[in-house]
Amino acid sequence: MIVFLSSSARARYADDIIRMLALPRGGQMQFRYDGKWLAGDVRSRVPHEQLADEYALVCFVAGSGDPIPYELIPIRIARVIRAESVGTSYIFTLAADAYVGEATTGELRAAISACRERLPSAAQAPSEIYCFSLDFEWRAHQRLTFEAFEETAKQLSRHKSFAAEQSAFFAVRQISKISGRSWFGTWPRSSAVEQGAFRLSTGKRYECEVYCLRLFEHSIDADGARPTPKELALVAEANDDSIQFASAKRSVIDSRYDLKRYVFAAEPEVMRRVSGIRLFLSAEGDGEDRVRQDISLQMIFGGSLVLASIRAVAIGIATAGPGMIAANAVGKLSSGAAVLMIALGALAGISAIFPSFRKP
Repeated sequence: MIVFLSSSARARYADDIIRMLALPRGGQMQFRYDGKWLAGDVRSRVPHEQLADEYALVCFVAGSGDPIPYELIPIRIARVIRAESVGTSYIFTLAADAYVGEATTGELRAAISACRERLPSAAQAPSEIYCFSLDFEWRAHQRLTFEAFEETAKQLSRHKSFAAEQSAFFAVRQISKISGRSWFGTWPRSSAVEQGAFRLSTGKRYECEVYCLRLFEHSIDADGARPTPKELALVAEANDDSIQFASAKRSVIDSRYDLKRYVFAAEPEVMRRVSGIRLFLSAEGDGEDRVRQDISLQMIFGGSLVLASIRAVAIGIATAGPGMIAANAVGKLSSGAAVLMIALGALAGISAIFPSFRKP
């Protein structure tokens, strides 16, 4: 498998760790590395697309200024969707998969003993690597429960990059259709993620559930009191006006463990529509354009064939009807003329519904 390391050298790198934890299973994000940070065996496999469907382990490595410098924390298992080189950069598109347990840390350290001298460390080796291949049996470490998410978040919260008022951990639990029936004895069914996008239907209401952890706490002051952290909220924002929210789009994280729910729907349409929702943290005192730890939930809303058929028939009748009435009034309506008018009306209805028929 491939190991991807992300450090806290820049705020964006640390944010990538929170994003990888936040994504639903199947959700995608990119990791970019300069070629010099890749091991030679990984770099040589990129141009020939040999990394497709390879499994990976995303890890956090603490920086030199961290209270626990160079600690390595496994974050999440992922699958390589695409790997490409652009200039001197190597860009990997990863699909998030299972979480990992706390016990994975020890076994990972033992497995990387052979290449330990090339990992980020106080020795500052000239050939440091942040992406390398490893003989590591990942299947035994995959965890699909949110207890594993909590374990990983607690490990990360020991590091100053994540122990801040403006940070919290969150994970998309599911997006499910809201049923009109009683919730008694029924359970919402999670929508599937295919090729990085949720497959939904227009005209239906959906509920997005996000599990939040805010582990930061101020130290106790001289008076023995613990100051209250500044307000931090999780915000849901639609990519366009096709998605309408029935719930509040901004929800304050007001406890250590929290479950946020956002209800939304898209108007019924005959054509498929591509849209999405962005989730991000907003801290008290931030400007309106300040976005923290944002992730994008891609969505494909399927159109309605029934609605398309009804509209096409209605347009066809409205188009052919007046002509047939006029022809009948002057006594020139024959069976052949009627069939021709109906055919032209049907073509007009189909062309009005499906714009591609009108293109030359």
